[in-house]
Amino acid sequence: MNPKLISVALFLILIVAVVPLVMRLRAGAVPDPVTLKELDAGSGRSVRITVEPNSQRTLSLHYHVDHPGQPPVEHAFFGTLPRTSPPPDFVTYTADDGDLIGIAQASVPNRIIILHDFASGDSWPLRIVTYKDTDPRHLYPYYEGEEQIMARGEAMFARLSDAHPDSSLELLRTMSSRPLTIPTGQTQSPPQPHPGPATDP
Repeated sequence: MNPKLISVALFLILIVAVVPLVMRLRAGAVPDPVTLKELDAGSGRSVRITVEPNSQRTLSLHYHVDHPGQPPVEHAFFGTLPRTSPPPDFVTYTADDGDLIGIAQASVPNRIIILHDFASGDSWPLRIVTYKDTDPRHLYPYYEGEEQIMARGEAMFARLSDAHPDSSLELLRTMSSRPLTIPTGQTQSPPQPHPGPATDP
């Protein structure tokens, strides 16, 4: 094969694949996630909340679960926040002797946004991805549907809610972009009417 053609092909691969990635890294488009909070669930178990830029306007929130003896949950998306929001804090609820944990924003403490069962490994709103190998030459990803995700969340939430009957807990049921809100507690003054042009009496 012609060495010049090989050199040109390698150069084109470099331009198309590597250069855009380097530019994104330099622009901060692919940063390492920043840990906001690590929630201790006892017995060496923990849930870590991370944040990373999603766009020029929003931040993407993910959770990671570490449990000795079980596969970890990594980089599971659970919501977005405006970039202008202050760093959120979180509160936890437990059931089944601590095996089931529910997490809410401290500013909206009755709205559950994450659920994880350390006994079974079930997690929500984690989207489970499996691979089909109907063709032995390829593996095809199968992405769990929102109905399946929501059914798992509802079942876990029912157990958590039963353990906290006086807490008025609710489940964040939005599954598409899951925008989260953080009330600041500040009340904005109503807009003042704009004065019209001065007129002579």
